[in-house]
Amino acid sequence: MDFLHVHDLLIKKPNLLIALLEMTELDTWHPDVCEFQKLKSYQTLNLANYETIIHVTNGVLLQQVNNADICKISVNAIWSTNDVIFHNVFQQNQYEYLAIGDVEVAIFDARTVLNTLSEEPFFPDLLIDYNKRQQEEFFQFSYMLTKNIRDRVLDVMKRFSQKHPDGYLVPKRVNSLLLSKCCQATPTTIKKALLDLKQEKRIIKKEQHLFIQEKHDMNKLIKAHH
Repeated sequence: MDFLHVHDLLIKKPNLLIALLEMTELDTWHPDVCEFQKLKSYQTLNLANYETIIHVTNGVLLQQVNNADICKISVNAIWSTNDVIFHNVFQQNQYEYLAIGDVEVAIFDARTVLNTLSEEPFFPDLLIDYNKRQQEEFFQFSYMLTKNIRDRVLDVMKRFSQKHPDGYLVPKRVNSLLLSKCCQATPTTIKKALLDLKQEKRIIKKEQHLFIQEKHDMNKLIKAHH
């Protein structure tokens, strides 16, 4: 498979690593290669220092950094369905993962997978594309933390929500405690931000559900009242 085929596949398939892995002779169902796990909401997936590749097949995982020296856990990234995570492959970190809602993951032995892929001519291109993707996810989350607290809350809520004709439908599990972890703020600060957003009509309640309104939708609402 040449360079152009790899990048053509990247456009068609959101999960390049798994798509290419399926083209190899590796038995991905063998227990020495891959382990499948189902996590309940708020269950922790703690992989310690093992070199693994995590494929989120369904749901949302928070990637957390456990800093034991200062007894603090902070959120590093948010991963969702079809995302692939290299855990302790290129550098050692005390990462752990928290399921938000029910989550299904496939956990691959990283050495076995990478050794298999290294024999394929497309491997360097694959690694370059994947590293770009992880950097983009990291910088996207880091950039979010530079915004004011209300914009942070909206950004994170949208990550967990689904697009809907009335805006973004916010799942009930997205509460002030979860938002405080993701936005790096206290629950009290988050509650104040949520109250302000509701007063500004950026978050509205319809039929017992919360919706985030886009700015153009808010403009329509304002015009309708004049």
